Amino acid sequence: MLDKTTITKIVNEAIEDTDSFLVEIKATNDNKIFVYIDGFEGMPIDECVRVSRFIESKLDRDQEDFELQVSSPGLDQPFKVIEQYEKHKGEEVRVILKDGTTFEGKITEVKENEIVLQYEETYKEPGKKKKEKKINNEAISLEHIASAKTIIRF
Repeated sequence: MLDKTTITKIVNEAIEDTDSFLVEIKATNDNKIFVYIDGFEGMPIDECVRVSRFIESKLDRDQEDFELQVSSPGLDQPFKVIEQYEKHKGEEVRVILKDGTTFEGKITEVKENEIVLQYEETYKEPGKKKKEKKINNEAISLEHIASAKTIIRF
């Protein structure tokens, strides 16, 4: 069985000096390998093909029989790495914290271990009839995030 460490090294070598980044590698017991890569300017299929061929050139099919799939993570998939937060800076995301709290807003800042999310809150002040809107900026530690995804609107 091929191990993730070996595959990770090969993928990192393949995407070196590009704007691509590794999101995730999944390897099953029956040697099915799924490599998810992304890029700050998107992930053209040609780049996925190039990375796939590079990986195959570094592995020996006579030694290990494997099935390889290289693709970008889908829009509906949660973020796995900090680069995905950076890529989606300025875009609307839904963030669910480990305690169940949910935020929807725009990523305004990405730091080493946290993001800053700007979101709108509607509230009613006592004695007033009309609801008010307030813009909040919330610093959220990455370790407290259970899931974060891009909000897709049509």
